[in-house]
Amino acid sequence: MTTIEPPGGEHVRWDGSPEVLTRIRDLLISHSSRGTLRIVLQQLTLHEGGKQTGIHEVIDAVLDVGGNLVATSLAPSVREDPQAATRLDAALARLRAEVVAQTEAQPEALEVVIDGDGRREARIAFDLEISAQDLADHHPHPALRDGAHHILHEAPALDELRDRLSAPPPSLLRRGWDALRGVGRRDDAGLDGPERG
Repeated sequence: MTTIEPPGGEHVRWDGSPEVLTRIRDLLISHSSRGTLRIVLQQLTLHEGGKQTGIHEVIDAVLDVGGNLVATSLAPSVREDPQAATRLDAALARLRAEVVAQTEAQPEALEVVIDGDGRREARIAFDLEISAQDLADHHPHPALRDGAHHILHEAPALDELRDRLSAPPPSLLRRGWDALRGVGRRDDAGLDGPERG
């Protein structure tokens, strides 16, 4: 686990509680659609004049649409569901508490990345001075890691993930063979009930 504060402004992977990440994954996946390759949740602490002014939150899905990578926001769907929003806030609060317990510092950026193959990770950054204006500019602050950022900077990994997830299903012959082998295994194990005489 990360036990010291990473360099300021740099996002680093944080190996926190798999249970919390699984909870966040389950909540967000229920709001995603078919073709989703990756879900990205990021919270950035905003500052103005050295004071904290709020949190900027992104919840994006990266989808495969006809072979193209497209980012779409899940935030409205998640935040308009009161039960999902409450459960997500509780999971994020627990994740933040774990980070603070390990690093003894409050992260300025907290990012959760969930891939369609089940991989999930948290990334954190410290010592960021980001204002709301920094995120409204035509070229937003590099600490903003939304779906568009992932498409721009991690396209090869997303393409590889898409290829793995879209591998063709087994042929009809293969499925039939696997089904027959499964029946044979059940017979051998006596799972079909007592023999009839």
